[in-house]
Amino acid sequence: MPDRYRNLSTVLNSLYQVLASLGHVMNEEQQQLMTASPDSRRLISLSEDKQALLVTLTFVEQRRTESESALTLAPPYSDHPSLAALWQRIEPLAQQLAEQNQHTALMLSQQQAWTEQVLNILQPLQAQRFYGPDGHPVMNR
Repeated sequence: MPDRYRNLSTVLNSLYQVLASLGHVMNEEQQQLMTASPDSRRLISLSEDKQALLVTLTFVEQRRTESESALTLAPPYSDHPSLAALWQRIEPLAQQLAEQNQHTALMLSQQQAWTEQVLNILQPLQAQRFYGPDGHPVMNR
């Protein structure tokens, strides 16, 4: 590969690696959401990891755009087989992650709906007083 394309090749490899890492985090996030009792601390940690990867992804995408602009190239890089091969790995992975992200959003929405249902069931109980200020049971009248 000519030296002038080496930077773009490096950026495309970085892009693939970030997307692959994002895929691992998203898979674990979905596994947590599929359990009967998701670990909220783990979900928060995964959300933070995902956010950091998205920031990195934005940076790498910016570098890709700059490199492409300097070379006057654009995906799918048809005239450059080595770059085209890299893009052929990136494009389906990006599409898969977009679809997976939509599925995760649906799962999160369902979890939120269940949580709201439970809170609505528990709310009337919150108003009931079982113990008085002295710590003794309150007799229902």
